[in-house]
Amino acid sequence: MHTGLPGFNNLHYNVACMATRQNALKAPPLPARVGSPANAVKFSVNISAEVGTELKRIAFENRVSESSVIEIALRQLFGRVSKERLGVFLRQNGACLRRRS
Repeated sequence: MHTGLPGFNNLHYNVACMATRQNALKAPPLPARVGSPANAVKFSVNISAEVGTELKRIAFENRVSESSVIEIALRQLFGRVSKERLGVFLRQNGACLRRRS
């Protein structure tokens, strides 16, 4: 199914994370390291085909899971961009609401 955004398809990836959205609002800053698989929750996200290809290549070449690559990248992003600037940063880089039709 097409999302209406050029270059995007409906690739789905499981993303491990350490907190639910509700708990993340109350939690202290995330540590940089990947959390325990026992504490992971499952997410399904749409990403561009080119990012999906690069994600698979990185995970394969480094013999790690795709969800580990995503979690580390998000932890790095959250640690480097302040909560106050995150929305601006995301929109400057093309973020928008994506809804499947």
